[in-house]
Amino acid sequence: MKSKRHPEQPLRRLTGRYDRLLNSWLTVAAILFVVFGFAVCLLDDYPIYVDGLFSMATAGYFDQAAGIDGVLDRLMGKSQQHVPGYFLVLHAWGKLVNWSPLALKLLSVFFGITSLALIYRLGWSLIGREAGIFATVMLASLAYYNIWYLPIRMYTMFVAAALLLLWLYFRALHSRQATRVELVSLCFACVLFVYTHIFSLAMLCAIGVYHVFFVAKTRKWFLMSGAFLVAALAFLPWLRILIQGTAYATGRAEQAINALNSLDLLWAITSLGINASHLFLLTFALAAARAMKRDRPAIALWVILLVTMAFYVIVNYELRVIDFPRTRYAVIVFPLMILVMVKGFEAVPRRKLALLGILVFWLASGLLFQRRVGAGQFVRSYNTLPIHLVERHLRDTFLEGDLLTGWSDGLNLYFESVVYGGVADFYFAKHSVDVAIEHTYELGKSDDDSIGTMLRGKLNGHERVWLVYELDKSERYETLWQDALHSQFERCRTDDDIQNISIALYHRSSCD
Repeated sequence: MKSKRHPEQPLRRLTGRYDRLLNSWLTVAAILFVVFGFAVCLLDDYPIYVDGLFSMATAGYFDQAAGIDGVLDRLMGKSQQHVPGYFLVLHAWGKLVNWSPLALKLLSVFFGITSLALIYRLGWSLIGREAGIFATVMLASLAYYNIWYLPIRMYTMFVAAALLLLWLYFRALHSRQATRVELVSLCFACVLFVYTHIFSLAMLCAIGVYHVFFVAKTRKWFLMSGAFLVAALAFLPWLRILIQGTAYATGRAEQAINALNSLDLLWAITSLGINASHLFLLTFALAAARAMKRDRPAIALWVILLVTMAFYVIVNYELRVIDFPRTRYAVIVFPLMILVMVKGFEAVPRRKLALLGILVFWLASGLLFQRRVGAGQFVRSYNTLPIHLVERHLRDTFLEGDLLTGWSDGLNLYFESVVYGGVADFYFAKHSVDVAIEHTYELGKSDDDSIGTMLRGKLNGHERVWLVYELDKSERYETLWQDALHSQFERCRTDDDIQNISIALYHRSSCD
C-alpha cells in the first residue's frame, strides 16, 4: 500500500534547496561567471568614445615608452581635475596585459566583477550571508551600473574601491582589537579610494560622520582614526593640483546651465539606483524601521547613505557640475542603496518566497529600464553605428582619396579630447581617406535643400565614396544621400552584414 505524501514535503524540499543555494559559494561564483561572460561578449560591440580616448592617452597608449612620470605629467598638464589612481592602474594593466583597446576594456570588466564579489562580502559580514547573495544579484542586474563595464573609464574601479573601504572599515570596527594588518589595509583602501575619483570625498565624509558620532571612543577608535589621517596626508601632494583643476571643472557655462537642481539630482540618483521601479522605495521604509529599533547595521548604512547623498547635493548646488549624463559621478551611492534595501528585506513577511518574487521583479525592472531609457543617454557610443567594425571591414579595400560618409545620431566623430583628436582620427588616421559622418543633431537644424548642397560639396573631388549608415535609422537622410550620390555616381558594391549596417561603394565613373 502506497503511503500518502504529506502536502508539506514538496515545500520543505523547495525550502531546503533554497537554503543550500543561499549558503553555497557556488551561487556567487555562478553570478560572477554569468556577468563576466555577458560583458566579454559585448566588448567589441561599441567603438571607443572621446572619454575612453582620454583615458588611453593619459595612461600611455600613444606613448608606451613613457613610464609613470608620463602619466602624471599628462594629468598635471591637461586634466588637473582628475586624480591619478585609475590612470596609473590602467598604465600598469597595459604594460602587463596588452595595450589593445579590447584588453584595456577588460580592466573595467575586472573591477566590475570585483565589485560584485566585494558587495557579497560586505553584505555577508554586515547583515548576513543571505543578504550578501541578494546584494550581489541586485548590483549585477542594476541597469545603470552595467553600462560602465565596457567604457575605458574609472567607474567600476570607483565602486570596487568604495566597497573595499567599507568592508575593511566595518571589519576593523567589529573585531576585538584592530590588528596592524587591519589598520594598514584600511589605510591602503582609503588611499586607493581617494585617488580613484574626486567624489570619493562624499563617502569619506559620510564614514567620518558615522565614525565620529556613532562609534565608541575606544583605543581602537583612535587607531582607526590614525589610519584615516595617514591616508589624508598621503593625498596632500595631489591636493594642490586638484584645486588648480577646479576652475576648469566648474567654469563651463553650458555645463552649469544643464546642471540638475537639488531635487532633480536626488530623484535622478534614486531612480537610477532602484532600476526606475519606485515600488522599491518601500524597502527603504522597512530599513528605516529597522534603524528606529536601534539595529546598528541599519543605522550605519542609513547614516553613510544620507551623508553621501547630501554631499553630492551640496557640492552640485555650489559648483553646478552634475547634469543627467554626469550622474555617473554618484555611482558609489548605488551599492549603498542596495545594501539599505537588502537590510529592509529582513522585515518582509513570508521572506523566502517573497524575496524570490522581489528579486524576479528587480530583474524585470532592470531589463525594462534598459530598454526604455537606453545606455546611449550616458555613453554616446552605445547608440551609434560601430565605426570600429566598419574600419576593420574596409581597411584592406580603401584607396587613397576615398570618402567615407553617412550619418549617426549617437557618436560625434569630430569632438576632440584635450589630449588626443576625435574618434575619426583614432580609427582612420592610418588610412588616406576622408571621413564625413554627419551627426543627426546638426542635420536636424537644416532643411533638405541645405543638406543636399552640403553633401554635393563633400562629394566633389572624390572618385570613390563609401556610404555607411544603420538600416533602421531615419529614411529622410537615406533619401538625401541617395539623391546626391545617384546624380554623380554609380553604385558598385553593397555589404549589409555588419550589425545591421549598410555599407555601399559608389564610383564616379564605371564600376569596372
